[in-house]
Amino acid sequence: MGIVLTFTIMGTRQSRGKGSVAEGSQAINADEVIIRVIPDPRDSHPPGPQHHPEPAIPNERPRYVFAHVVQGNFQFYQAEDWASDMRLAQRMGIDAFAINIGRDVTNEKQLPLIYEIAEMNSFQVFLSFDMVYYGQAGSSNDVIRLIETFAPRKAQFMYQGKPLVSTFSGEVPGNYLDNNPDYNSAWGSLKAKLHFPIYFMPCWTGIDPKTVSSIDGMLSWDAWSPVSSSQDRRYKDNLAALGKQYAAPLSAMFYKHLSAQRYGNYLYPTESWFVVEKFIALISLNPDFIEILSWNDYGESHYLRDPRPSANLPMDTTSSEKYVNHMPHEPLLDLISYFNEWYKSGSRPLIKRSRAYVWYRTHPRDAVSKSDLLPAPNGASVTEDKMYIVILVSPATKLQYISIESGDKYYYTDLEEHETFKRKDAILLISVPFRVGDNQTITLYDPDETALGCLVGRGITAEPEIYNFNYWSGFIEF
Repeated sequence: MGIVLTFTIMGTRQSRGKGSVAEGSQAINADEVIIRVIPDPRDSHPPGPQHHPEPAIPNERPRYVFAHVVQGNFQFYQAEDWASDMRLAQRMGIDAFAINIGRDVTNEKQLPLIYEIAEMNSFQVFLSFDMVYYGQAGSSNDVIRLIETFAPRKAQFMYQGKPLVSTFSGEVPGNYLDNNPDYNSAWGSLKAKLHFPIYFMPCWTGIDPKTVSSIDGMLSWDAWSPVSSSQDRRYKDNLAALGKQYAAPLSAMFYKHLSAQRYGNYLYPTESWFVVEKFIALISLNPDFIEILSWNDYGESHYLRDPRPSANLPMDTTSSEKYVNHMPHEPLLDLISYFNEWYKSGSRPLIKRSRAYVWYRTHPRDAVSKSDLLPAPNGASVTEDKMYIVILVSPATKLQYISIESGDKYYYTDLEEHETFKRKDAILLISVPFRVGDNQTITLYDPDETALGCLVGRGITAEPEIYNFNYWSGFIEF
C-alpha cells in the first residue's frame, strides 16, 4: 500500500500506514471486498446489476411512511416514553404509528395515552388489530368499540377522508374475525355496523384482492423476500386495477430465538445491504404507503427503536433480552430516514450530512454457543461472515481514503480509484469479511490524510454465550 497516512482522533496525530496496523494484521484480499457506488443525486438506479428501475419522478399525491408498533412490548410505557418515540419518528420521516393491539388489559390505559400524546406532539396513529387475539366468537364487538372510541380522535391518521384501520393477519385459520372462515364477509358486516366509514387496509398477505370486497387497500407482511422478487409489483398492480392502494412492507432483518416449538428459532436471510436495496426497489415501485416492520418487535429482532428500561421484551425458553440488549438498531433507523425522504418526495435528495453506517453479527456463522438452551437457528447456514457498510457523502465532504480493521485483518482503499465516486455526492456501499477480535474499526480520511471520523464497533467473539444472529449497528457523522 506504499502510502503513509496520518489521522487525528481526539486531538492526537498518529501515523497511519501499512506499518501502523496492529501487529500480526494481514491485508484482506481485494477480491473479497465489494464496493458499489450510487454517484448521482438524480440517478435512482440501485447498486446491484440485477436491478434497473426507471428513475423516480416527483409524486403527484402524498406518500406515507408508517412504523409498526407492538403495544404489548410497550405495556409499561409512560407519557414521556411515548412522546420521545413520537418525536424521534417525526425526525426520521415517519408519518404515523400503526399500533398493533391484542386483547391486553393494558389497552385501556395505553390507547388513550397514545392518542393523547400523539395529539400533543402533532403526530398521527391508527389501530392495527392483531388477529391472533381476535379469532374468537364475539371479538368483533371489541373491535367496533375500539374503532368508535379512537377513530374520532384528532391524532387518528386519515386517508381519503376516513380513519385508517389495519390488521396483522386475519386471513388464516385461527385468526379469522369472530372465528368466521368467511373473514371477508365478517369484516364487511363489521364495517356496516360502524357509525362512520373507515379506510380498511388489512395485512392479508398473498390474498387476491379481487376476492375480498371489504378492503380499501392492503398491507403485505412479506418484507423479507429477495430484492429481485416481483411480489410487491404484483400486489400493487392487482390492487391498482381495482382502484385500491398497496402498503409495501420494509424491514432490516428477522431473527427469532425464543423456543424450539411455540415461538420459533429461525431467521430470514437479509445479507448484503438488504434494507437499502429493498428500499430503493420500493422507491422505484412507488406504492402509496410503506410500513416499516418494525419499531419495536424485539422478539423478531427487526426493531428500529432500541429498548428502553420500560420496554417489555418477549421470552419463552430463552429471553429476547439476551439477543437484543446491547445490539443497537437506531443507526439503521437513521439510515432509513434518508430513504424515507427520497420515497416521499419522488426524487433523490441531496445528501446534506455525511454519515457512515455499519452492521454485522457479533460471532461467526459456524461458532458454537457455550451455554445456549437452543440450537443454532434454522437458516443460519445462509448467513455470511461480513460487515456491511453504507456511507452517505455530501458534496462538502472531501472523503478519499477508507481503512477497515476487523480482528487481525485490515483493508485500505483510495476512493479516487472508483470512477463513479468522483462526483463526491454519493451513496457508497462496502462489504468486507469480518474476523474474530475486539478491534472492529472503520476510519475515513480526506485527501490530506487527516481523519474525518472513526467508527469503533463491538468486538466479534468465536465463543458466544448464546447464538445471536441479530445485527449490531453503529454510525458516525463526519
